[in-house]
Amino acid sequence: MVMNNDVIVSNDIIDLVVTGFSHNGEGVGRYKGLAVFVPGALPGEEVEVQVTRVKKKFARGRLLKVKKVAETRRIPFCPLFERCGGCHLQHITYAEQLRQKMLIVRNNLQRIGGLSNIKVHPVMGMEDPMHYRNKIHLHAAEQDGRIKLGFYAPGSHALVALHAGQEGWCGCFLADRELCRLAGLVGQLLNKYEVSLYDRKRGTGYLRSVLLRRAAATGEAMVVLVTGRDEWPQEKQFARALRRDIPDVAAVIRNLNESKRAGDVLGRKNHVLSGKDTITDYLGPLRFAISANSFYQVNPQQTLRLYRKAQEYASLTGKETVLDAYCGVGTIALFLSSRARVVYGIETVPEAVENARANAALNNVTNIKFIKGTVEDLLPGWQSRYPVPDVVVLDPPRRGCQRGVLQALVGMRVSKVVYVSCDPGTLARDLGILAGQGYRVDEVQPVDMFPHTFHIECVARISRA
Repeated sequence: MVMNNDVIVSNDIIDLVVTGFSHNGEGVGRYKGLAVFVPGALPGEEVEVQVTRVKKKFARGRLLKVKKVAETRRIPFCPLFERCGGCHLQHITYAEQLRQKMLIVRNNLQRIGGLSNIKVHPVMGMEDPMHYRNKIHLHAAEQDGRIKLGFYAPGSHALVALHAGQEGWCGCFLADRELCRLAGLVGQLLNKYEVSLYDRKRGTGYLRSVLLRRAAATGEAMVVLVTGRDEWPQEKQFARALRRDIPDVAAVIRNLNESKRAGDVLGRKNHVLSGKDTITDYLGPLRFAISANSFYQVNPQQTLRLYRKAQEYASLTGKETVLDAYCGVGTIALFLSSRARVVYGIETVPEAVENARANAALNNVTNIKFIKGTVEDLLPGWQSRYPVPDVVVLDPPRRGCQRGVLQALVGMRVSKVVYVSCDPGTLARDLGILAGQGYRVDEVQPVDMFPHTFHIECVARISRA
């Protein structure tokens, strides 16, 4: 135990009462005035912790023992939970996950945004929060003389291979069951046809990773082999065998990615090995063509609920001009188009703009105009070129909106804003800025898009006061 009563240092063993939950799913308690973050610890527990890092205002620790167990703790359902890193909250009951996520949203609004008494609804959860992902990205590595597919352990390039369960290929409990079965077959065929693995340091070899997608509404699946520049003479045989054994595989694609950065999942060049270059899915009545590089929400059931809530918050009558900033492939814009006079969408990625226009044509929607460019560049001068919108939808990346974007909205005196966010912290910051510039945050609806992880999506309704 700690011998010095004034300070704590790394490797000290301390007893800690966990009183809260951090935004990334760690238990938090206070010891000698320091906030101590402990992965795996739950609010209400008394734990024994080994200190691993000490900073000026906080410390981090490793959970050694739970001395008092919270009623909300449960045994993780996946045997890879502590190694994989894809899930963060399997050790907590699902009801408690939802409650803690609502508290995180509420606390961020108050602490970061300075917003108290905001109506935060209970989180929209899933009736069955398992096997919801329609996309998984699997790394490849050689283990025990065979090529294995799986996920990297947190903070490393150490592969945690998918596993076989009692009912055959089990893989990942968050991924669509058919994707898990597909992953098993892909792994078998990669070994059968002796694919070479990519060496990041040398830039040689073929296979870097495998991206799998499945359209829930149609059942069509896509297999993307992410590769280096080297050739694999048997790639066509692989593709034909794959589509023969699983007819729902509608697209087998090679994606060329020569980047040496681990964070670059896909390159821009795609080559169809067999089948089509897209698969088709539906969200409600709308049809979407999904390419290898398309951004498309990974939880179709919750995506539909999120977009319907955004549609509700927009309160369109058919007379409004709507601007969908950060529109991606046009999913939200298309959802709003049936109730608006005209919708504009801004997107910076050229391929996404092309996909958005194609999706509009696919659904015979003619009252949408997609514009290539950054929101930061286009919005400040928007009213000199385009009609001032009645409603603006903000769906920015995790970093949120730049202040200039928010100031442009204020300057145009936009009467209604619908803010869709994947980060409660940046959402709270931006809502706080708008609240200080003549806007009122009416309500916030969190949606659990990613059960068993610390991620939480929100949609907020904001009105000009």
